[in-house]
Amino acid sequence: MGDPSILIKKLSKAYKLYDRHIDRLKESLHPVGRKYHHLFYALKDVNIGVPQGEILGIIGRNGAGKSTLLKILAGVLTPSSGRLAISGRVSALLELGTGFNPELTGIENIYLNGAIMGYSRSDMDARLNEILAFADIGGFIHQPMRTYSSGMKARLGFAVAINIDADILILDEVLAVGDVLFKRKCYAKMEELFQKGMTILFASHSIGNIIEFCNRVILLEDGELLLDGPPKLVTMYYQKLLYASRENQEKIKGEIRNLNADEERKKDYEAGISEDDDETYIEKAEREYVPKPSPFHIPGFEPKSLTEHKHFDIDIRDLQIQTGDGQKVNVLVMNESYLFSYDVHFNQDTENVKFSMWIHSEKGLPISGVTIPSAEDTRLPEVRAGEVYRVIHSFRCLLLPRTYYISLAVVCCPDDEEKRPLIRINDACVFKVQRQKKIPNWGLVNLEHGGEVKKIK
Repeated sequence: MGDPSILIKKLSKAYKLYDRHIDRLKESLHPVGRKYHHLFYALKDVNIGVPQGEILGIIGRNGAGKSTLLKILAGVLTPSSGRLAISGRVSALLELGTGFNPELTGIENIYLNGAIMGYSRSDMDARLNEILAFADIGGFIHQPMRTYSSGMKARLGFAVAINIDADILILDEVLAVGDVLFKRKCYAKMEELFQKGMTILFASHSIGNIIEFCNRVILLEDGELLLDGPPKLVTMYYQKLLYASRENQEKIKGEIRNLNADEERKKDYEAGISEDDDETYIEKAEREYVPKPSPFHIPGFEPKSLTEHKHFDIDIRDLQIQTGDGQKVNVLVMNESYLFSYDVHFNQDTENVKFSMWIHSEKGLPISGVTIPSAEDTRLPEVRAGEVYRVIHSFRCLLLPRTYYISLAVVCCPDDEEKRPLIRINDACVFKVQRQKKIPNWGLVNLEHGGEVKKIK
């Protein structure tokens, strides 16, 4: 890493909050300056140094202060106190539409963004073809931005941000929209920029992307920098905080603050992060919370993206993943077998019923699925109102360490007709697969690769 690109000392951003609208006027007119407001700190005494060429990940819950920090670095917001030093030109892609005029066309907005960055029209002319090719929005580039979908805005914004010769690139969860192919295109471009040594700040809710791309990660919580360290360490504690019960959260925050003050412990973890090394200090300390290699259950670890599409009067209850001996789990061990079960309550008569489930990745990539009864000519021929069926899907977990989702559907399958869903629940259940030593940690599925090399000449 090189010289500091960004240096932040005791940075704070506070907002005045008033209980009533009239209090703002009363405060401004009060003869002795009485205060009617209280301060809300979006950021409080944050200290960060970012060396040139580093990829810094920023994680935290909604409202933690991630976007506020990035807006200050991008020059959109002014800090309330503290020092900020930035060395180099900054290109920022924040919320969709930031820096775009909705009444101007895409082409006009490209030149507008270039002018804001200090580029002449001839400079932007030289970059225009690359920007248009990357955005790939066709004739819409000549239409007003107000007619663009969120995905089109993301395409154009990302294309402009990465094709401006900046020293520092700021990305604030901008890859949450857009189609799968465009997201992959963005990831490939980010990898290229990383290889070139650009300083990048990347805020994301995707733990996988943070671990994959970043050299270092900071965890923000209620405007406070709780932890600054190697990606796997910080993301592990973030998830521990995220899924903790309300009464345990303050205790866990205290643990994280103590860890952040102990540079030796963080260095020990970073030095021992290889898959082939012995168990690291942090892993030993966390053994009680995350027992390995046994499957276990984290209370409160439930999908926030669950959506139900009901076309029939059916209720789905008691969804759970279990081990063979009936233990409820949501953190699984590779190569072991599990049962995914749920109860289906039929509130009206129907017929020709089957049950489907499928597992997919965090990004929605389908991995595997099944419909039962599995035979072509078998189904529940008649189901009466008031009947309840327990559906049990069995599977062997060949998945590599990641977070996965299970979706399900109850479908009607009449003879010689296309099946139609009676109820469908996307992201009905979420589970994790634990990391194991000497197991490849990239990809999604463990195919138990083998092979040999022979000299034939």
